[in-house]
Amino acid sequence: MKPHGLISDEWLVSYAAGALPDAHALIVATHAHYHPELQQTISDAEYIGGSLMNNMEESALSDGLLEDTLSKLDALAVVPVSTKPESTGTDTDIPDCLRDYLGRDLDDLKWRTMGPGMKHVKLATGENGEKLWLLRARGGTEIPEHDHNGTEMTLVLRGGYHVGSDHYTPGLIEIADTDIHDHQPIIDEGEDCICLVVTDAPIRIKSLMGRMMQSFIGL
Repeated sequence: MKPHGLISDEWLVSYAAGALPDAHALIVATHAHYHPELQQTISDAEYIGGSLMNNMEESALSDGLLEDTLSKLDALAVVPVSTKPESTGTDTDIPDCLRDYLGRDLDDLKWRTMGPGMKHVKLATGENGEKLWLLRARGGTEIPEHDHNGTEMTLVLRGGYHVGSDHYTPGLIEIADTDIHDHQPIIDEGEDCICLVVTDAPIRIKSLMGRMMQSFIGL
């Protein structure tokens, strides 16, 4: 079993194999940045995967495969170059892969209120409905109590929070799923807590006010 706050090998191997959706791949890569032992597991998985491919028997290619592949590449939509302003580079505590993805510093993002003491930034929605977003919560804030319809991955970037006796600080990740009930993180006193979050299904907020806010923020 992994130590508290570290992701399981199953996630790391799936990342190495390129089998994760983009949102999950980003949070795994960002998490691994903080932990050399996780980076080593990914490297080992990539090496094993490469070795297995090298040992596979060669098979004959069908006629016209190259032409067919090139025609499919030509049909792909052109992705426009990002128009995000360049980061000023002040967020040196944030892993490079996330800083490159955001293209700007955290304070320059358009944070929107999602409840008392809480703000968020929506980053992306995946093909299967998974949502990638940032949460910023003021010290001492109690996140509304909720259950889960799917998996919620929360990686601390700054500050910290606790759930019961479990404490999460920068670089640690919490994974909550349908087996976790009455989930209510409480932000540490002091500085804001900023987290990278991936949810693959809407959470079930228990309070009426929380449910009303959820309909507006779409998470």
